[in-house]
Amino acid sequence: MKAMIAYESLTGHTRQAAEAIASAVRELGGEAVVKPVAEIRDSDIQEADALFLGTWVHGLIFFGVRPAGAMTWVPALPPLAGKPVGVYCTYAFNPRGALRALSAMLEARGAVVKGEHAFHRARPGEGAALFVGSVLEAAGVPV
Repeated sequence: MKAMIAYESLTGHTRQAAEAIASAVRELGGEAVVKPVAEIRDSDIQEADALFLGTWVHGLIFFGVRPAGAMTWVPALPPLAGKPVGVYCTYAFNPRGALRALSAMLEARGAVVKGEHAFHRARPGEGAALFVGSVLEAAGVPV
């Protein structure tokens, strides 16, 4: 099983979450490739059994929180036609609807979202193993 874990990170917290996801994939016996979303190529998507795509969130709690940079990098991704995807974000206070917004953008590009997870930036690896396991199980990806 091969997983592609891609991230958009400003301060390194989302990169740390991506590395925690990769570690969880490897603990299950899989192969994990980690890279920034800007470096994803069509071959990366084609070779992966599952994708994990994430970013940090920004905005003000009272005025809306959204996935950072997603309006730029999601349209630039290669086609995601039917690929199972786990969507994740890192946050400081509350991610609110950012995960659902990112999932909707990725689904519009053909992704089949199989799970979502928000990592607090102070604990960027917490829950990674459960998240990976649930996404892979929902996607029917053998581990």
